[in-house]
Amino acid sequence: MEERDWLILKALYEYKNITRTAKKLYLSQPTLTARIKHIEEDLGTKLMYRGSKGITFTDTGEYSAEFAGKILNEIRIFRENINDMQKDISGILRIAAPAIIVKYYFPKLLGEFKKLYPKVKFDVHVARSSDVESLVNSMEIHFGFIRNENDWPEDERFMLSSNHVCAVSAKPFKLIDLPNMVQVDYDTDKYYKNMLDNWWKETFNDAPIVGTRVSNLDMCKEMVFNGLGYGILPSILIKEYPQLYSIPLIHKDGTILLRRTWLIYKKETINLLLPQAFERFLKESDFDSFQRNY
Repeated sequence: MEERDWLILKALYEYKNITRTAKKLYLSQPTLTARIKHIEEDLGTKLMYRGSKGITFTDTGEYSAEFAGKILNEIRIFRENINDMQKDISGILRIAAPAIIVKYYFPKLLGEFKKLYPKVKFDVHVARSSDVESLVNSMEIHFGFIRNENDWPEDERFMLSSNHVCAVSAKPFKLIDLPNMVQVDYDTDKYYKNMLDNWWKETFNDAPIVGTRVSNLDMCKEMVFNGLGYGILPSILIKEYPQLYSIPLIHKDGTILLRRTWLIYKKETINLLLPQAFERFLKESDFDSFQRNY
């Protein structure tokens, strides 16, 4: 079997769908279907069945998909070691981060790193902090950027930045006004949601009045900008809208509600030249200088 066959098995098991798998691998559906048939003939077994709800794997299919993940990981390690043996900073840097970090920091950050190491390519995953931790743990990526306070080992992480969380509105207001104002709420990761809920409960007796609910931070920001209510947002998002009114959230003890950004990785990763270079680059840089200013 060829490497692309292992990629096909892994992607099919992940998506359980021919159309999505074909799109992910840049194949036509007839080409993908023909390749699946070839793989099954080569292995002499039925790996999967197609139904109205997607793909169902047989026992041999489950085993093959699991094995495909192991094979692809070994191939990746082999290639990274070959790159490392050439003593040249090259290869693919695999990183993951929440959407807010990817959008507001990565373009400039990766651009500056590319200037130093022009042979490097990037594989960027957008994921919530909890999912980023899983990707790092499984060593599917070199580095993860997370926005949660965590119990990650001290010698496998360092803090990049911190920003405050604030209430934001298109009109002047005071924090004590929030329970009587209409809120634009949004979906977010469990950790951040709990942080905001705990702050609200310690500050107010009444529940917030939610007038609009949207799927992400950016949509919330746009709704606030257009006067549909106030939002509770990281200060990262409002720099480009100086006309908005914002007030940092304050705990009862007078401290500001902060959200920190961390870089996490596994020790084994830092044994390779490319991850070493990226870690050194971040430690020597001011992470906030990479934030876009438009």
